[in-house]
Amino acid sequence: MSQNLPETPTAEDLQRFVEENGIKTFKVGAVDIDGLWRGKRIAAPYFLESVATKGTNICNILFGWDMQDVSVADLTYTGWHTGYPDITLLPDLSTLRVVPWEPGTASVICDIYSMDGTPLELSPRQVLRRVLAQAEQAGYAAKCGYELEFYLLKGTPDELASKGYRDLETFTRGNHTYSVYRDTASEHILGEIREQLAAYGIYIEASNSEHGPGQFEVNMRYCDALHAADGAMLLKSSVRELAARHGYTASFIAKLSSEWAGSSGHCHQSLVGLDGARAFANSEDEANLSAVGESFMAGVVELAKEMTAFYLPTINSYKRTEGATWAGSSATWGFDNRTVALRAIPGSGPSARIENRIAGADANPYLVIAASIAAGLHGVEKGLTPPAPIAGNGYEQAAKDTILPQTLEDAVRVLETSNTVRTLLGDTFVDHFVATRRWEIQQFRAAVTEWEVARYLEHI
Repeated sequence: MSQNLPETPTAEDLQRFVEENGIKTFKVGAVDIDGLWRGKRIAAPYFLESVATKGTNICNILFGWDMQDVSVADLTYTGWHTGYPDITLLPDLSTLRVVPWEPGTASVICDIYSMDGTPLELSPRQVLRRVLAQAEQAGYAAKCGYELEFYLLKGTPDELASKGYRDLETFTRGNHTYSVYRDTASEHILGEIREQLAAYGIYIEASNSEHGPGQFEVNMRYCDALHAADGAMLLKSSVRELAARHGYTASFIAKLSSEWAGSSGHCHQSLVGLDGARAFANSEDEANLSAVGESFMAGVVELAKEMTAFYLPTINSYKRTEGATWAGSSATWGFDNRTVALRAIPGSGPSARIENRIAGADANPYLVIAASIAAGLHGVEKGLTPPAPIAGNGYEQAAKDTILPQTLEDAVRVLETSNTVRTLLGDTFVDHFVATRRWEIQQFRAAVTEWEVARYLEHI
């Protein structure tokens, strides 16, 4: 919710918001394919007189380059062959918030439109909106809660870059998972993150030290799916900003070191009937999900391989799912089991849900939620029945045909040939996403790594 604003503010409401909060600048942005928040800073008078209602134009290069701002070759949507024309960022005023750590600044998330006024199909936020519209047509609203893990590293991003990202030093040494004693030493940063984000309208219900040195987890409040994606995206951006203020770098990379734990982006989810009834709750048998909950979970399990590229979108993502490392690596499920992909948490009330444990912290939250909800709705529509649950060690028991793609290249191949995913998310979006992942693979293949030099320089 916006601070001091109704859900649909009028021009007078916006003027009062600016005056009461001393706003001079608006951070206006939208999310690209990689989950990066990109946009502009707009002077308050111009925002009030024009941008708030008409939006602001920006080059469609947002969907024509990679996270390093290198133009992606051979895209259909845009490139040198199109001249990189404009698209429009239109503020969703329900997301308007004061930025507590930037005096005189407010932020707003935008939806993206083509210049003819139609929603841009490639926009991850628009992809999620389409899936949520499908849920509404089926009689449901989707609820989600994100858990994100990240590392804190000593040194600002510029300082780490100047050293070529070598000799990284973590905020703390050793493993101190759930250590209340050791958390005290990090509270001046984690406490500020919780407090500042709460003032920003993003509620972290709990935080703790995680399994890796200098690794932390934050648990976000359960809410409707679109706000959950908005919150996860803003949290990642905000944590980086707040860490940098203290001279640290926060990284949501999936696997920072082969010796340290990976960083996950677990997503809890459920459906609520349009009448408010909890669709996963089972009042007659609280030890199991409802029939709707089981069919939803069956859909997520069935399409787990085809959706893997959304959950694990980078080359590095697959280092996290290698071996028994607390990550979902097979199309399996179990009751309160953290060694499978889908953790079922049944009950007779609103806590009944499933947890998708495949995605890493590096994934785009909008696409993770869209993919998982779309797969679940597919299961509900088809009345699917989940396979037998796994009890005990899922890494040892998972059948070979349930193992998820183990490289980005394999995941892209499975996604590209999935008619079901194309039906659920659209050909245009799937083709564009596949092209960007193939570009990522190409960039990796062309890179000479330190491992190669150390292994081959002397001996060959």
